[in-house]
This record gives sequence, C-alpha cells and structure tokens, in this order.
Amino acid sequence: MGKLLSRALIGAAVFAYGIFTVVFYTLSALSKGTYFKRPTENEKLDLQLARDRLWNLSKDFEGLSHHILTLQSGFKFHFVSNDIPNTPETINSDKPLVIFIHGFPDSWAIWRRIIGNPALQEAVSLVAIDLPGYGGTERLEKYNATNVLEKLTELIVTLRTQYGVDLGNESNKKRTIIVAHDWGCVLSMRLAAEAPSLAHRFILSNGPSMKLVESNVRRLLFSANKMLGNAWRSPLHARVPLMQALRTLTPLAYQIVLSGYIFAMQLPKPIVYYFMSGGNWSLLKRIHLASYRKEKYTHLDVADSMANTMGPSAAESVTKTPSGDAYPANVNEGVFAHLLHMAAYYRDRAATASWVKSIETVASLHGISSGKRLASSGSVLFDEGPPGTLKASTTIFWGKEDIALDPRICLDGMGDYLVQGSQVVLLPRTGHWPQLERESGATLTKAIEWAAQGEEGDIGAVLAESYPGLQINFSR
Repeated sequence: MGKLLSRALIGAAVFAYGIFTVVFYTLSALSKGTYFKRPTENEKLDLQLARDRLWNLSKDFEGLSHHILTLQSGFKFHFVSNDIPNTPETINSDKPLVIFIHGFPDSWAIWRRIIGNPALQEAVSLVAIDLPGYGGTERLEKYNATNVLEKLTELIVTLRTQYGVDLGNESNKKRTIIVAHDWGCVLSMRLAAEAPSLAHRFILSNGPSMKLVESNVRRLLFSANKMLGNAWRSPLHARVPLMQALRTLTPLAYQIVLSGYIFAMQLPKPIVYYFMSGGNWSLLKRIHLASYRKEKYTHLDVADSMANTMGPSAAESVTKTPSGDAYPANVNEGVFAHLLHMAAYYRDRAATASWVKSIETVASLHGISSGKRLASSGSVLFDEGPPGTLKASTTIFWGKEDIALDPRICLDGMGDYLVQGSQVVLLPRTGHWPQLERESGATLTKAIEWAAQGEEGDIGAVLAESYPGLQINFSR
C-alpha cells in the first residue's frame, strides 16, 4: 500500500511539473511574440530546399552519400558516408572508421560542419547515422534500453564488417571511433560500459552517464538528510544545518529546473505533441537558435537546423539512393508520429532500464573481442569500478556553458567511471552543442584525427592549438 501511494505521489508530481513546464514555455513564447508568428513564403521555401538538400537520397551532401542498411534482423538504418560500404575499395582501404551518433532533437545532420570537412573525409571513413525513430531510420514499437541498444549494437557490428574493420589479425585491424552527443552520448556511455569492444575509443560530448547521475543524486540527498537530521535534533541551532542542506541540494534543484522538458515528455501524447510543435514550432526553433549561441547564423542555417529535426518530407520519402534503396515505409507516418518517436526515448526509459542482450548480440560482441583487443580499448578487469564504469578508452568533451545539464550532477566524479587512456576536457567558451560552434567543432575534429592516427602525442597539447584555455579536468 505504501509503495502504491508513493508511486501515485511521484506520478502526480511529475504530471504537475510537466504541465507547469508546458504552460511556462507557452507563456514564454507568447511574451516574445513568436507564438503566433507564421512563416513567410521565403522561410517555407528555405525549409523545403533544406529538406531536399539534407534528405534527398539521390543527392550527395558535401561529399557524403546516403545509404539505407538493412540489418540481419530486418531493421533499416539510414546514414550518410563519404565511402561506399561493402565495396572492395572501402573494405581494403586502411582508413579508420568513425561513427557519429546524434542526440535530441537532431539527426545525422547535426554533424554537418564536421563531416563535411574535406581533409577529414580524406583521412577516415565517416558514418553519421540516424537513431531509430529519428530522421530516415525505421521506427520501433518501444524505445526501451534493450530495443534501442540491440539495434545500435547490431548496426555498429555490421558497419565494422562493411568497412573492413575486422579483417586480418589483431595487429592490423582498423581503428574504430564512436563520436556522440547528448542522447547519442547517453547511449554510447552504455555501450562503452556494457559492450566496450565495439570501438577503440569513444569521443563523447555533453551527455550524462545515468549511473553517475544516480550516484551524485543519492550522495546529495544523503548529505542533505544528515544535515536535516542535525537540525531536527537541535532545533535551537537549526539555522546552520538547514542552510547547509539547502546549499547541498542546490545543484539538484537547478538540474530539475533545467530538465523541465523531460517531465513534459511524460505527459499524454497530444500534450507532448503540442509542447514540441505548438506556436509554429516555437520550442524547437528556440532550441536550434540556442545551439548557435554567439555564432553568426543565416536564414539558411535556421532552415538546415529545422530540416535536421524534421527529417524527410513526403517529397524526399519517394527518392532512392543510386543503388535503388528507399526510406523505410514508416518514416513518413506524419509529423505527430515523428515527434512522439523522438519523445519516446524519454518515456520508455532508454537511458536507465536494463539491457537484456540477445544471444546474437552476445555472440557478435564475443566475435570481435579478445584479450588483446580489450586491452587496446582501455579495458582491464570487467568488475573494476562502480556500476556503469566505461570500460573503453573515452574522451569526454564538456561545454561549460551548457544550458541543459549541470556539471555538478552530470560530471562530478566522472573520473571514477573512466579507465586507462581516458580524459575529461572542459571547454570554457562552449555550450551544449560543441559540434556546431566553430572553435569547439575544430577541437572535436582534432580529437578525431588524433584518435584515428593512433593517439600519438599528448592530447591536451594537440587540442590546445585549436582551443586556447581548454582544461583537461581528468586524465588517466
């Protein structure tokens, strides 16, 4: 009975705060005069052209071609690449494989400033994917951890085969690097913890390890509870411990404020749809404009940002790749379904639920693992460190001016979750989207080049050339 009451109270609190968030964002858009602002004909044309530019399967985008990969399970992923997968030229080349995984509310196109770099295209095989339910990739019925991570792992294993990573012996295997942001970072941290043999290095930016978040929340609540206990036992001297308890809980309270949109995602589906699309997409436009921060942007940049989120329209959905592949049938289910699929990652606990690996996944991971392979990825003993420890070498970039994540909750203690060869790099002049800002984007590119070339030299010195003043917060 007590558990049921507790769950009911928590559910009511989540619902109430979610409704408050929706109302707050609506009033904010109304006060700024953007809620009833309709798009001009030029803006509509810009968006149409942007969607054609990013999603027309028959056209290349800055040296990148579109591909639809059907996995052995039958699931279809969309991605762009500078090299054609599963061809003798690609399989036999010595170019490392770099896989990019986006976050919310984006797609492969959030990486466009990095993967369009001609020098990087020359040096590595770039693959920028759409996660299930995003962009041009097939939709899932449920976005729980098992469904999402199973499909993502199967994709990466298949890409390793089609780009020739696992040919030859251990000494001449191509390096594989996974680069991820936001939700892609959350999922990649789980891969680094639970399937570390998938890549030689993970390069992750501005996304939390949920195990670390849970640990930090428990630590703050425990400390605050002790202080409140002291105040209860000594009412005459309660002021000091009460103030200490409030200061201790400040990071948690601030993160809850920043995470209001997550509570809104738990509301009934029509309200979630209204929250994400209401006022002529005012919320998503606000997010995209915030991603540019101090960077100069044009009306074409704004159109590209919205096209990045909205995916292919009906016009692009009928296009085909040069090899004759088309988007999965359920990609064009409509805007309502598209937005709810993206929101379902929050609703279905993709970040926190247990991952029950299938026999096929276990066999695939075993097939690309060996003692030598695991050592090269930074893995030592699988039972070392707290739950959620990343068992592959990882470089974490953190824009210190992040508008969505408080580092006191999401980053404090990260060193305890990293293995040999890992770093935490703080970017003092960068926000939540390092890949879109020129200075931090150049730094991410440098890190990818460093990893692809065998990680020679001190990474701090390598990155400082493009980002003076960056801080290596942790290095092992």
